Amino acid sequence: MARSASATGAHALVFGASGLAGWGVVDQLLSNYPAPGAFSHVTALVNRPFSVADSCWPDPSPSRPKLQLVSHVNLLKGSVEDFTAFLKCEVEDIGSVTHAFYFAYKQEQEPDVETKVNRDMIERAIGALNILSPNLKFVVLPSGTRGYGIHIPGGVFKAPFKESMGRLPEPIASNVFCFAHQDALEEMSKGRNWTWCEVRPDAIIGFVPNGSTFNLPAHWATYLSLYALVEGKGAEVPFPGTVPAYNSLFNDASADIIAKFSIWACLHPEKCGGGELFNIADQAPPSRMSERWPAIAKYFGLEGVGPDIDGKDVLKPGEYIEKHKQVLEAWGGKGSRVFKAEYLDEYGYHFTFDRHMILEKTRKVGFEEEIEPNTSWFKAFDRLRLAGMIPG
Repeated sequence: MARSASATGAHALVFGASGLAGWGVVDQLLSNYPAPGAFSHVTALVNRPFSVADSCWPDPSPSRPKLQLVSHVNLLKGSVEDFTAFLKCEVEDIGSVTHAFYFAYKQEQEPDVETKVNRDMIERAIGALNILSPNLKFVVLPSGTRGYGIHIPGGVFKAPFKESMGRLPEPIASNVFCFAHQDALEEMSKGRNWTWCEVRPDAIIGFVPNGSTFNLPAHWATYLSLYALVEGKGAEVPFPGTVPAYNSLFNDASADIIAKFSIWACLHPEKCGGGELFNIADQAPPSRMSERWPAIAKYFGLEGVGPDIDGKDVLKPGEYIEKHKQVLEAWGGKGSRVFKAEYLDEYGYHFTFDRHMILEKTRKVGFEEEIEPNTSWFKAFDRLRLAGMIPG
């Protein structure tokens, strides 16, 4: 049976705490964002187990919220009642949970399967909290620019994206799980004392200590650090993609800024509740990879240049890593363990269209924080090196 905890302040429950955005939420909460004392207790739920010692989160301290890490949290199976019993047994003082960050996600090959699986997961999770956590005030749900149709070749909506564009047209919308999440939360919040919002970034710039899916910074960090080992410092490295992708507009979204706004939003339910959708990014002005790639490459001692026009002899990052894997093996580090890296190889070939967002709504409710985008990339790389996941 779980031990009782004395929760004098807010208690945050983070589903998917080993993912890019979920890890960032726990990191910011333990760093006392937005102020010391805002939260007294943080419970991090993960499926793939890792230890607090290996988490790379801030060290425990009397001045930080108390952390509980719960592993083997499987949202894929069983009923709401089954998951309710699991949380009741494993989570300290589950009844004191005030804010839930639902950052869990299961990738599936077939969009319709992915939509159903992810709706079932959130129904188990929030259904259990409706039973166990009478003090729940707010649920934060992240999505992504897939909600604007960027996964469709050429895009669907014309950028810049704004929240008022609404849902994608059918049949596309039925195969995008974030809309199923919206429907589930709208239904489960009816007649309850809690409310919710959705936070929508583009590709997430962040770090996790035990591998993750679709982690572009980790994939490129492995590629570029290996490239420097094989080709030598100062070597030119072309952007892995096309000229249109190199020059298309987008907004960087670090795990830090996503986490900060998610926490800020849950503490301002009067402004951010009611199922509102908010775009989030490091900065309001959009960027291009033609600005970002040279700086990223320079971090690894390389000269980042534009795409190879012919592209005949250019290996994609994943192909290059596979060709020279013996160099990484000789290095002997942990490795960044990027799942679905083959999809990330297409990043510079698929996103040939503008996909930047307007942050006006986020600013209007009072969230003004910004982060210099290069800093976000460098911070992710620093953390990967410190964790021994890329050569340094």
